[in-house]
Amino acid sequence: MEKLEACIKWLRENDGFIDERVEFKYTTNTGISAHVKDSVATDQPLIRVPENLLITNEKAQEAFQLGTEVINTDHPNSLLQLYVAKLKFEEDAGSFFKPYIDLLPLQLEQPYFWDANDLQLLKGTDIYLVMKQHLPKLLQEWTSLLQKLKIAPSDDLAELHAPDADLFDYLQKCPPESPKVSWTSFSSYVWAAGIFASRAFPKIALTNRCLSINEAFLYPIVDLLNHNNDTKVKWYSENGQMCFVTQETLKSGNELFNNYGNKSNEDLLLSYGFVQDNNQYENSRLTLRLDEQLLSEAVLHGVALSDERVADNCVQFKLTKKCLLPENLVQLFAYLHKLKSEEAINLRNTLEGSDGLHSILMQKVEFFRNRSKIDASNKRRRTLRKYFDSQRKMFQAVVESLQKRQKEIVKSNSPFMTSFKTIYKSDKKFANSLLLVFGVTKFDDLIIKDCTRDALLLWIVRIANKESYPRKMEFEVPQFIYDTFQEVSSTIAVERNDVVEMMPFYKKMFPSLAEKIPEVFSEGNWGIRQFIVADTVLDRLVWTRKLTQEPFFIKKHPMAL
Repeated sequence: MEKLEACIKWLRENDGFIDERVEFKYTTNTGISAHVKDSVATDQPLIRVPENLLITNEKAQEAFQLGTEVINTDHPNSLLQLYVAKLKFEEDAGSFFKPYIDLLPLQLEQPYFWDANDLQLLKGTDIYLVMKQHLPKLLQEWTSLLQKLKIAPSDDLAELHAPDADLFDYLQKCPPESPKVSWTSFSSYVWAAGIFASRAFPKIALTNRCLSINEAFLYPIVDLLNHNNDTKVKWYSENGQMCFVTQETLKSGNELFNNYGNKSNEDLLLSYGFVQDNNQYENSRLTLRLDEQLLSEAVLHGVALSDERVADNCVQFKLTKKCLLPENLVQLFAYLHKLKSEEAINLRNTLEGSDGLHSILMQKVEFFRNRSKIDASNKRRRTLRKYFDSQRKMFQAVVESLQKRQKEIVKSNSPFMTSFKTIYKSDKKFANSLLLVFGVTKFDDLIIKDCTRDALLLWIVRIANKESYPRKMEFEVPQFIYDTFQEVSSTIAVERNDVVEMMPFYKKMFPSLAEKIPEVFSEGNWGIRQFIVADTVLDRLVWTRKLTQEPFFIKKHPMAL
């Protein structure tokens, strides 16, 4: 509390202003927060901070006696972060900014600084992947900056840059709160980057003279306000002061919030170490590593992946509450399930692909369901459980959206689909024969006894022989099934392996079926080659609905991209 009071005093002594209705408090549970002592409904600034109290790149350049040329516009805040690390960790840093710097916490709740046990729980999540990719980038950024400034690091660079270096382990062994951490250590730089992730403001709010749109600055006192999505605030520069205005109507006792931009729970956890219940900006990502050539071919077939392709062999789809199921994600999975015999994305591979996508999404649901069962005995674990549960809900919502979409596809394309269940009911002679073949009395028995594929093969060959029966079939045979069989039969090259694979099934069925039920299984050609052809026809035409295990014959029908 003394440090908080000293910082507020420093602001006021330097011509800063805090509205008398605003009161800053500190508790061990919530840290620092600001509340209003009376109702507030005004467009006037509640806090004004003189520009000379702002920590900007210009201050860092002055301290290091440098010009703007040393700042890499790809990393516009690197010099400023090093400067903040120097202010915090240099022993004799008797600085004008000391009251503010003293208030910046050494222990940050961002996952980068968690212990090994808590960090382990994040493995398998996008957050862990982001952190694992970000730390080496920070290391390279820090190393390049020190080399440019000719500053000797206190860490062993060779050790940190070693291929097997574990930067998480380094941070656990050298946390920012450790007495041995100096301002030229990587630990202090990661700490400063964490401060900027949680507190920095876009410099464009201060001036148009920015090195990059990502250039930031530190805004003392205002950065003590807690973040809240959807809170309407305004920051602007006026008469040499940076002004903070809330556009919310507040009652006495209400907390005064800032808003750094509407953030998902992943953003909140990475930047602040907390998550928000029922966050409408929650999102997830689905990252897929696939063959580079396969992805390039998918693009050539019309699947738009320019924004999602994060590497030659990797695509990443953002799943948001507004767009749970990106169209190009569905199209990609359709392409991934395209047969060599199929020229483009069609109804069959779209449905097959949606099943493949469903399986991957359900793995995500189960992963986060299991993770959300962790012991929540402390604040961090409770935060983690909330995050895992919010991710589970997101992926569950995506699954439900996919199921709804698949149902709509089936309904709108019913003229191109024939259910094997309908065929079973229509082809009574064939259905009755299955009582002797498999001991089934109804269609669902085929599913229960796991003999649906065998029944499909028998029926496809029966249809191929339809002209050989003395009487015309009592039901209308879908012509596309018969035509596909004839097409495959005329083009397929049967090899020895095909015969070997089919032989166990064939021996199990023939010649006994032809002898026991000749009216169904002896008319026409029932040789083993017919079943090898039928097996290919089945692969090309049949899709089995996961929810009901009901097979459908699907006519070739293109799907618009």
